[in-house]
Amino acid sequence: MTRSPRPSAEELQALDADGSFRARLEADRSAIAQLSETGDLEQLQRMVHALAGAAGTFGYAEVGDMAIELDDRFIAGGSVTAVDLARLLGALEQALGKPGKSA
Repeated sequence: MTRSPRPSAEELQALDADGSFRARLEADRSAIAQLSETGDLEQLQRMVHALAGAAGTFGYAEVGDMAIELDDRFIAGGSVTAVDLARLLGALEQALGKPGKSA
């Protein structure tokens, strides 16, 4: 897989001038943690798909790459494990600068 160039700090500022995408990541992290506990795979798949499409664009390449990997598995009908979700939550926490348990 060829990675596209990462946006510069100026480009990121222009893309998310008010920080709303970062706030969305905070909300997504909480929701994914809750959904991983409740087992609502349909909603979880929607959230992962949305992250796969947006995270890399806003400079969160690791989160985007993990979300793409999980989204591909969902689409192919494969399983997404608790370990996979913990990795995604860990990447979100790292991107947001939050230490702590994910799952």
